[in-house]
Amino acid sequence: MTSRHQLDGLNDYYDIYFFGDIHRFAKSCDVERWKWFLKKTQQTVEERPDRTLFFGLGDYDDFASTREKVDLAKMHETTIESLEEMTEKRTRGLAMEMKHMKGRTVGLIEGNHHWLYANGETTTMHLADRLQAEYLGWLCHYTMIFEVSRGRSMAIHIVLCHGKAGGKRAGASVNQLEDMKSIFPAADIYVMGHNHQREAKPMSVLLPTYGNKGGYSIKQKRQWLCRSGSFKKVYEANTAGYEIGRLLNPADIGAIKLRISFHRDTKEGDRVITDISAEI
Repeated sequence: MTSRHQLDGLNDYYDIYFFGDIHRFAKSCDVERWKWFLKKTQQTVEERPDRTLFFGLGDYDDFASTREKVDLAKMHETTIESLEEMTEKRTRGLAMEMKHMKGRTVGLIEGNHHWLYANGETTTMHLADRLQAEYLGWLCHYTMIFEVSRGRSMAIHIVLCHGKAGGKRAGASVNQLEDMKSIFPAADIYVMGHNHQREAKPMSVLLPTYGNKGGYSIKQKRQWLCRSGSFKKVYEANTAGYEIGRLLNPADIGAIKLRISFHRDTKEGDRVITDISAEI
């Protein structure tokens, strides 16, 4: 998938928020921190409405996991209607909370917590529709093309996936991103959710290039490995959950923000260089 974005010269920039694993209507959702995130991002939107974008990484609601087998064939039609009315009401409510993201959410990744309607659609699809966002499925390679000056554009390649979990050590989280990186080795940004951790780790690789006028060279490329955090609390008094049963690390509540900008490099000709910085 591809989208195009305009910059007012090389001094301009975009802020892109990556968020997910809200589990909004679960008892363990940190509603206070979620509303603080909404307030903070709304302020950013008000300050820079044309330069603030969002990506969702899944698990926006908490109705059911894909591991749970909900057999619609064994349910009465009225039961199905009641469940779908409830999930649609939740989706409407969540979309209202996120109204400042409408038209600014590039896309929503599917998670493993959603309601699957009888017609094959999911609550994530309905949320994407209400936010005027693209539905990206579980795994997506997305290219954002930035017009940085007249006749010159730069592409940012992003790989997004709800992700997988497993492993309690900090290194396991990065290892799972590197597994995804081995499939799409040349992207600029890799983002996963699902394990409820939050990080943005830069790393560099060396890529061979060959210019239009001849000349072979090796260029260094910086890539970002990111986990998008969560808004689901664990280890609360008198509560249970799979995280406690597996002795998993508490969630790092919140989201991440990447700032996309560019600068001109005249050391080796006249090149435009991508600058990406992270705020966690």
